[in-house]
Amino acid sequence: MEYLVTATPTGGLLELSDGERDALMAREREVATALIDNGTITWMWRIPDTGSSVTIWNAESAEALDAHLRTLPVFPYNVVEVTALALHPAFPTPLGAAAKRA
Repeated sequence: MEYLVTATPTGGLLELSDGERDALMAREREVATALIDNGTITWMWRIPDTGSSVTIWNAESAEALDAHLRTLPVFPYNVVEVTALALHPAFPTPLGAAAKRA
């Protein structure tokens, strides 16, 4: 199942020293890269002029998604909103695949 995840940083990140924040973000990149490599994170965007990110996650269940999210070092420093996604009935085939058939 796919999930839309919006993560918005809290002020807690600003309370860290520069060195602590740099180390945290380096670990975040490592964990996120592994999740991308194994297909758990499939898309990622940054919302301009905010610290928020929007990602598409692939997980077997909401519980599995929660477990994945909690592996992220910055998870405790974010407000996270999760929305389960389902195929739209008008487009049961992914739009990119449908365009290739036409």
